[in-house]
Amino acid sequence: MTKRKLSLANNPLLSGPSLIERDRSGTPYREIPLEDIERDPTQPRRVFDEEKLKELADSILTYGVLSPILVRPSETKGKYILVSGERRLRASALCKKKTIPSIVSTHNHKEGDLTLSVQLVENLQRADLSPLERAQAIGILKENYNLSIRDIASKLGISKSMVQRSLEILELPDDLLNALKEGASESKVLLLSKIEDPDIRASYLKDLDVLTRANLTENIERRKEKVESADDARISDDIRRALGLKAKIFRTSKDSGRISIDFYSDSDLKEIYVKLTHGGTA
Repeated sequence: MTKRKLSLANNPLLSGPSLIERDRSGTPYREIPLEDIERDPTQPRRVFDEEKLKELADSILTYGVLSPILVRPSETKGKYILVSGERRLRASALCKKKTIPSIVSTHNHKEGDLTLSVQLVENLQRADLSPLERAQAIGILKENYNLSIRDIASKLGISKSMVQRSLEILELPDDLLNALKEGASESKVLLLSKIEDPDIRASYLKDLDVLTRANLTENIERRKEKVESADDARISDDIRRALGLKAKIFRTSKDSGRISIDFYSDSDLKEIYVKLTHGGTA
């Protein structure tokens, strides 16, 4: 896989050339010390699954924080109030991180001003963003302004399917998020998300650059097929004896599936053709 380093500090969506210009834009990205971030007292969520937090902390140690949190300036100078991303903040503290990537929103949340939304829209429309960067922006719009997929697509001038794919990216496990970060194909990574076993995903990720999308789709579909039953094994064995070639039955449901017949030369293929179309006579 061709690695492409993704640095949020250079993210065309979330940053500008200097901190001063970032402050003017209203959506500055920066690394903020955890000790400078205060939790919002109005946050309704109080209970967090400790085991899940530990898993997230382990992931952060391996991959870093892949999606920045959202904060706003506090009334206390130099401090910030958390708007969204408390699990990432807690997990970062758990693994003793000193700073966390953050988007600083300067709009008035109490008045419901959509300044941040407008700025994200403008940047998203003009910037050549990676799938992960695009997903982060769309996630902010949905999470903080409760916009529907249709609303987001309309605001950004993109298709609803692109919005849906971006939201699916945000739900990916960290090994696949990291693959996107390193430059893997968005479509291939989303296909791999259908595989729940991380070890199996890892085997595909290793060769993702040489696998075509069609190959990947076929391999994943085959994994969904049921193991050959005793009756199907008997039938495929009868086919093998009749053709003199290896045959196997794959079921996709109780009453449907496919038969695979291996051939090793043009003469094998011709013999299969003759037996299937002429009853075994040329």
